[in-house]
Amino acid sequence: MRIYPTNLHEYHRLISVSRGDQPATMWFRQASCLNVYTGEVEQANIYLSGSRIAYVGPKELPVSVHTQLVELERGHIVVPGYIEPHAHPCQMYNPYTWGEALLRKGTVLSINDNLSLLTFLGTEALPFIEKLEETSHHMFLWWCNIDRPDRVNPLTVEKWLQHHLVIQSGELTEWPKLLQNDEVLVEQLYLTKTHHRMRAEGHLPGVSYEKISTMAAAGITADHEALHAEDVLKRLKAGLYASLRYSSIRPDLPHILKGMKGDSRFNMNRMMLTSDGPSPNYVEKTSCASMIKICLETGIPVADAYRLATLNPAVYYGLEEDLGGIAPGRLACLNVLTSIHEPEPLHVLQRGEWAVRNQRRVMEPDEAEIRTWLRSAFPSRRTIVNLRLDQMETRTNTGIELVNDVITQPYPFDPHAELETDENWITLLDANGSWVINTRIKGFASGVKALASTYNASNDTLLLGRSLSAMREASQEMGLRGEGILVNFVDGEQLYIPLPLSGAMSMESVESIGASVDQFNEKMRSHGYRFGDPLYSLLFLTASHLPHIRVSDKGLYLIKTGETLISATPLVNTVRKVK
Repeated sequence: MRIYPTNLHEYHRLISVSRGDQPATMWFRQASCLNVYTGEVEQANIYLSGSRIAYVGPKELPVSVHTQLVELERGHIVVPGYIEPHAHPCQMYNPYTWGEALLRKGTVLSINDNLSLLTFLGTEALPFIEKLEETSHHMFLWWCNIDRPDRVNPLTVEKWLQHHLVIQSGELTEWPKLLQNDEVLVEQLYLTKTHHRMRAEGHLPGVSYEKISTMAAAGITADHEALHAEDVLKRLKAGLYASLRYSSIRPDLPHILKGMKGDSRFNMNRMMLTSDGPSPNYVEKTSCASMIKICLETGIPVADAYRLATLNPAVYYGLEEDLGGIAPGRLACLNVLTSIHEPEPLHVLQRGEWAVRNQRRVMEPDEAEIRTWLRSAFPSRRTIVNLRLDQMETRTNTGIELVNDVITQPYPFDPHAELETDENWITLLDANGSWVINTRIKGFASGVKALASTYNASNDTLLLGRSLSAMREASQEMGLRGEGILVNFVDGEQLYIPLPLSGAMSMESVESIGASVDQFNEKMRSHGYRFGDPLYSLLFLTASHLPHIRVSDKGLYLIKTGETLISATPLVNTVRKVK
């Protein structure tokens, strides 16, 4: 079944226009265009019938006074609309503003993670993606998380897998369970592959070829975690597609391309490009257009560079009848460039209508209406808790040390000793006000007096700082001001980023929230944060898929062994109010 079906009337008209029996709705007269199927740049007439391409070739077909004529300037060229194959649409931006940012840079479709939506919305997540599909000009498809039964119940998973906007399962962050023959996960993946016949995305950072082979045997078909060229080769040899990543936390693409250069084993038809959910201030730098530009500058042939963001993901997801190329029957999702060597589009045609002209949206969305919808879709359900200082006391001698932005390791400390210079207290407070976990964190930032953040993988309230009383006060202040990230520095400076949508997302444009993130990063670095992206540190401290020690409702625990070092402490006799 086609995801983007054509009704019988449209189908008849499409065939009729292609034969020259009816006039086209739009005509690109003798336009230079990239044929991704042959690799040629050719001159052709492109005729549209509504949202689809009816004809591409040398012949001139009938038109009428209602046909929109498009004549490109000399040197301008038409290429297929870009596809982002692996997106996380809730990285402080919300899905709607994420789609707007992508569309402006020529990315017409993204395939998106559903886990954050399930965390925020539960059973209302499916109605939300349907409303998003109606509201946004950008096209969204989704993947379904199947390996987190603690977050997603089986009935919800099955409803997602049956939905027409869901086209793959994954990403499989709990893949060690598969190696351990976890019956629930094995059965779920089996049903996904055999009953729903879906692609399955892996999450395999630093994994050996032997383990990748087992994943391939189980039905994993692609992975985005290659860190260098040899990692790409491991995935290709095992029959997987490899997504080459250029993100704020892993800008590996140039290094990978350099390692691949001149080696015929790297079949570029089995590769794609992804930004893997960049921080808001990196969205433009890591767009499909920017990644194609890097490929071109590295010496990748023109056709191959564009296929990585057009035809290849379309073929991988079984969307090639609709997207990925400029050919009859395909959706008219086209980018007009000033040069084949400048992938950022001047104009963007989305399903036969101009979405962007001269790098500006043709019709700006009704901002008030969008904000009202988003506020109703992502209400705050957080319980405001007035913690007592005795509830923030540490009951362990094991802390979390940052190795880099997101990788951690356990370290010992004396719970009766004062904080070291590079230590902070850390408290995770349940969003429902039911429990709390306290320990220390090493290597975060020495100049942070108190930080309160609702932006993290578990959607709880994370508190860090050099002063327990200041952390408590920051939590109370954020309860008054609204969810987001609030930082009080030791020198008296303060910074606040409001995230009113479920405590994790802004309603501002990606550009606007990106400017706030730039300011946050600058302040954090000047106050002792020594890695690349403090937002990712906050996000992943409560995530369960990265080594080596994390904190969540499970307690303070070791990822590899699953050992719980301390459990969460229930909160009793605590003043609460629901926001």
